[in-house]
Amino acid sequence: MKYLNFICYSLLLMLLFNTSSLYAAPPLDHTTHTPLSLMPEPLSGSHDTLSLAATWWLPDWQGSQGSRGSDDIGGGDVEGECETYGFVTECPPPKTSGGLTYPLSGLTCHKSCSCSEDFKYNSSNCSGNYKLSGSSCDGKYSACVCKDEFRYDSSNCNGENKLGGEICNGKYNSCTLRPECTVSSKDCTYGCAEYNSCDRCISCNGNPDCDVSDKSCTYGCASYNSCSKCTSCKDNPDCSATAVSCDYGCASTNSCGICTFCSGNPDCDVADKSCDYGCASTNSCGKCTECKSCTPYSDETGCTDGTESCSDGCGGTRLCCKDHTHSYSCPSGYSTSNAGMISPITADKVCSCGATSGTCYKEGHSHSYSCPSGYSSSNSWGSSAQTASKTCSCGAASGTCYKAPAHTHSYSCPSGYQESSCSSSQKNIGTTSKVCSCGERSGTCYKCRAWTCQDGGYSSTVDASSNYLTCNRENFHGLTCYKCYKNCSPCNIYTGRCYDTCCSLYPNPFDGKVDGLTCSVR
Repeated sequence: MKYLNFICYSLLLMLLFNTSSLYAAPPLDHTTHTPLSLMPEPLSGSHDTLSLAATWWLPDWQGSQGSRGSDDIGGGDVEGECETYGFVTECPPPKTSGGLTYPLSGLTCHKSCSCSEDFKYNSSNCSGNYKLSGSSCDGKYSACVCKDEFRYDSSNCNGENKLGGEICNGKYNSCTLRPECTVSSKDCTYGCAEYNSCDRCISCNGNPDCDVSDKSCTYGCASYNSCSKCTSCKDNPDCSATAVSCDYGCASTNSCGICTFCSGNPDCDVADKSCDYGCASTNSCGKCTECKSCTPYSDETGCTDGTESCSDGCGGTRLCCKDHTHSYSCPSGYSTSNAGMISPITADKVCSCGATSGTCYKEGHSHSYSCPSGYSSSNSWGSSAQTASKTCSCGAASGTCYKAPAHTHSYSCPSGYQESSCSSSQKNIGTTSKVCSCGERSGTCYKCRAWTCQDGGYSSTVDASSNYLTCNRENFHGLTCYKCYKNCSPCNIYTGRCYDTCCSLYPNPFDGKVDGLTCSVR
C-alpha cells in the first residue's frame, strides 16, 4: 500500500506539469534548468519553438538507474565549472575566445582563450635597435618599434646640424654639428668676400684703396689713400701765394696774377747826404737825409741779443745793440729730411722772430695695418701662440698678430716595440713605424725577443722518456741546445716491442726481424 500511494502521487505531479506546459507557459530560462535535464538548450536559441518537461529521478529505491552528476544516488545535483569539462570560464582581453559552448544547461564556457597573431614580438625577435611596445599578451607584444634614441630626421636635425650614427626606420640616433659650422669666421678689415654653407666667413676682401688709379698731378699729389694711391692733386702754388702789399705799386705778378714784387720806393732815388759825424736820419729807403751834429749818441739799452761797441756819431764809440742772428727750426712734427717718407708734406723753417727759411718735412701717408693671412689680431693660445707683426701696404710694421702654435712631431714606438735594433742575443720578429700623436709616421721600431733553441731547429732539453737514442749538444746564439736522432741500427726496440719507423739519417736502414718482431722502413 505504501508504494502504491507513492506511485499515484508521482503520476499526479507529472500530469500537472505536462498540463501546464500546454498553456503556452513562458519558456524556462536555461539558468533555472536542473543540471539533470535530459535535453540541452536548442542551438537556435529560440525559447518558443519547444517546451521541455523536466524529468526528475525517482527516490532512493531507484539506485539501479545510476547517478547523474552527483554522488548522491538520491539525485542531488553538483554545480559544474567550465574547467571541469576542459573549457575556460573567462577570456580577459586582449585574449580572444575560440567560441562559446554549453556543457551544462545554464553554464556558458569558452572553448579556448588565446592571444591573437598580433601578439608576435618578444626579446628573441625584437632587440638591438628595437624595443617591445604596444599591448602585451602572455609575454608577447603587439608592436616592435625603434628605441627612443632614434628620434632624429630632417625635421629636427637640419641647418647647421647633420644626421649621423645608426638608423632605424628612417630615423637616426645622432645629430651633430656639421664640420663646416665649427669654423670660426674670419675677422676682415675690408669685409668678407666668401661665406661657407654655415654662413662663416672663409675669405676676406682686399683693401679697396688698392684698386684706385693714381691721379696725374701737374703740381704734385696733395693726398694719398691707405694703399699709397694719389687721390687728390695740389693746386697751383702761385694761387695760394699771398699778394705782396705794395706801398708804391706792384712791379710784377705770378701765373695767378698775384703781386709778387713791388715797385721801388722813390726815396731810394734820393742821394745820401755826406755827413762828417754820421747821419742823423734816413728816409724810407735808408737814404741819409740829415747829418749828425757833434753831440754823441748815448748807449743803447734793452738789447735782446747783447751789446757791441759802435760809433757815437761824433768820432767816438758807444754801446749799441747787436744785430739779431736768425735761428731757424722746423715746426713740431716736421724734420729737416724726407728720407724714407712715402708722401712727404712740407713746411718752412721758422725763426723765433718770425722769419722763415728752408724746408721741413713730415709723412703724409696714413698707415693701415693688418694681419698676414692665417693670423688673427686676437690671441686665443696664450704664450704658445705663433706671432707676426701687423703690416701696412707701404711695408711699415706695427702691432702683433697671432695664430695657433706650430705642431712639433713627437714620434714614439707602439707598445711591445723598441727604437733600437735587436741585439745579437735577440731575434727580430717584426718592424713597424714610429707614430706621432697626430697620426704621422716616421722612423722604424723593432720587436725583439730572446733567441730559443727552437729557432735553430734544436731542443732545449733531452726528454729521457723519448725514443731518441743519440743526442748531440749544440751552441746556438750562446744557448746550450740539443739535436737528437733515432738509432736505427738495426731497429728501434723499446719496452719489448719493435718500432716500425727508422730514421733516414742512416744509409742502410734495416728491414727484417729482431727477436721475432718484424721491423720495416717507412
